[in-house]
Amino acid sequence: MKPVRVRISGDSMWPTFPDGTEFTLAPLELNQPLVDDVVLTTHPFHPELQIVKRVQSIEKEMIFLVGDNPDPTASDDSHNFGEVHRDDILGICSQVNENIE
Repeated sequence: MKPVRVRISGDSMWPTFPDGTEFTLAPLELNQPLVDDVVLTTHPFHPELQIVKRVQSIEKEMIFLVGDNPDPTASDDSHNFGEVHRDDILGICSQVNENIE
């Protein structure tokens, strides 16, 4: 799989990852994601929108995702749309990478 660049747009992952932070997207492996992983998924209510969130908890195949911003109104996450199924996770945002073409 060719590396894919993912860029955060907005403040939902601030202060850990400010607007414009870039990641390399890695496919999920068998036992992933894990709690605290940063993942890319499709927004459950807006299928044209992909979102970057942190895994807060996992129960069976259902995953609770949150933004890092301490302001509860700054992130549209599982508090708003509920848990997402593991199969809806598009990949792990594995590392900040400036060299992907």
